[in-house]
Amino acid sequence: MNLRPHITRLLLPLITCILFACSGGPEEKPVSDSLSSPARLLDQGISQYNVDNYAAAIDQFEKALLQYRSIDNQAGIANSCLNLAKTHMATNHNQLAAEYLLRANTVIQQASLTELNEHLSLLNSSLAINSGIYDQALQELDEVLTSKDSTIRLAALKNRTNIAFLRNDNDRLQWLEKYKELQNQHPGKLSHAARILRFQAEASDERAESITLLARSLAISQQLANRTAIAATLAQWASLDKRENRFKDAEDKYLRALFIRHQLGDVKSSLSILQQLHPVYLATDDEKAILTNNWINRLSANDFSGWQELYADFDIYPQPD
Repeated sequence: MNLRPHITRLLLPLITCILFACSGGPEEKPVSDSLSSPARLLDQGISQYNVDNYAAAIDQFEKALLQYRSIDNQAGIANSCLNLAKTHMATNHNQLAAEYLLRANTVIQQASLTELNEHLSLLNSSLAINSGIYDQALQELDEVLTSKDSTIRLAALKNRTNIAFLRNDNDRLQWLEKYKELQNQHPGKLSHAARILRFQAEASDERAESITLLARSLAISQQLANRTAIAATLAQWASLDKRENRFKDAEDKYLRALFIRHQLGDVKSSLSILQQLHPVYLATDDEKAILTNNWINRLSANDFSGWQELYADFDIYPQPD
């Protein structure tokens, strides 16, 4: 019996499979995974940022940056750096924010990522405001005040109005009105509504009106669980109480704001609140005036030892054993 034809019929399918396997090589990882994984990290970071969980946001953005660098995705690298800069600015870590913005700028220019220019200019303006360099901030805002993107334009008007109020410019109310008009066209942007109310409270000469405006702003920020805005509103309201010698009310609001800033790890804002709180204790002959002054001196000298215990020195709530 001639077995050769039978052997040939058995071998051909096997040879075909072997040849197919060799020519195809090992199964490739889907390209989409390499792109979607860091994109998911960016989305997760943005979600954490939106609830003021800045430590978690930074962790996600740093992981996204590392993964985007591993595949040399320039757009992803630039976006990660921009988000890291914005998050570090939220807690006044401005030097680190400046370094990320510089890296983002380099990538954006080298890779011609023109679609990110407005985001870069907006963040540069915010950093300049934080650093008190208002002329530079204004130059950056020239690029975005006429943006076609309403989200960008709203943020730009917020920064421009902030500069006008910080410098007490004669046209500050005109900028506030422009900001308000655009926000009215986008009523869903509640964080901007809360900020506008704070500007209006600052501009008002009527105590009752200022309190009403600040109460409305605080309610919106609490509804949004926007911790930075809550702290800013409490501190602004406390300053109003202090000017009118309502020292117990001022102390209460300053301490509530200090707790939030301390929880966020915002050293600069915590120091600012302590500096505003100190005169309250001096006016009331409170023994905490010495304690407050000690913390002011330590933080001013960049001595952060014992930072985690700072608020415990002021906390009026029972402390766990």
